[in-house]
Amino acid sequence: MQTANIHDPRSIESVYPRSAFDNDARQNARDKEAVEHGVMILSMPDADGNFSLTRSQRHVGEPGAATHSIFLAPTLDSSEYGALLPSDTDYGGPVEAAKVPKTPGDPYGSFVDSLIQAARGADFPPPPPAESLKGFRGG
Repeated sequence: MQTANIHDPRSIESVYPRSAFDNDARQNARDKEAVEHGVMILSMPDADGNFSLTRSQRHVGEPGAATHSIFLAPTLDSSEYGALLPSDTDYGGPVEAAKVPKTPGDPYGSFVDSLIQAARGADFPPPPPAESLKGFRGG
């Protein structure tokens, strides 16, 4: 678990660099993947904007709404990371993805922005008081 800051995108980039984003996006773009790869926000930002962030994975069957963490996975369309795309005709065969015009903008920068917004909006319940963890629990 590492610390990042909502006011400093470079701190997020040090925890989750572009190379990790590219790798996770490629893995998430595969068909029939049972595991999503991405990052998990583990704490709300403190008064200075610092929050806990870590690379993570989760099974695709896990519910999206969690109460004590937020999981974000990079997803891109297949033209960005796919090796080949289907052709419009039966004669030509598949078209190389490099020849398909790419969408404008920076997907990594957009992901970092969405991660900052998710961290700002994080609202985790407070931890239980220490007294509730003491005492006899048996039967």
